[in-house]
Amino acid sequence: MTLATSVWQGHRTSSWPRAVVGGFLGTLAMTALLYMGPLMGFPPMDIPALLGTMFVNDMGAAFWLGLVMHFLIGSMFLALVYAYLVAPRLKGPGWLRGALYSLFPWLAMMVMVLPMMNMIHPLISTGSMMGPGFFAANLGPMGAVGALIGHLIYGIVLGAYYSRGTL
Repeated sequence: MTLATSVWQGHRTSSWPRAVVGGFLGTLAMTALLYMGPLMGFPPMDIPALLGTMFVNDMGAAFWLGLVMHFLIGSMFLALVYAYLVAPRLKGPGWLRGALYSLFPWLAMMVMVLPMMNMIHPLISTGSMMGPGFFAANLGPMGAVGALIGHLIYGIVLGAYYSRGTL
């Protein structure tokens, strides 16, 4: 079976609306944790500001642009990858499949996306904003742990909702 065939077969059995709603709810839960994290001893992680300031300098506009980008990544891109490529191939309860899947976006963020920010983000490359660094090292040891917990929550919610259509 080729990759194209397996993706098409996944397409016939996958529900993209359920994936998008599950991804949205997972992103919402993860985002809530981002802003509650400092109350629990985790470093502040403002993903919307980090994403938005790549394109605009105004912090208010950057927050909203970054929030939209963050929700599009979680609700559309990552959720659809899960629904069409991952969920049909993993066994077990939906919440566990989602949790396992969430390790891949977390690892990609830790080893590729965050270090790349040092080179491509205009405020980080000029020293106006501190970059998170490899495995969020510049946020301290709890940075990577907090990001892992956030991604696990995202994956659990996505997987649970996608497998049942409810939470």
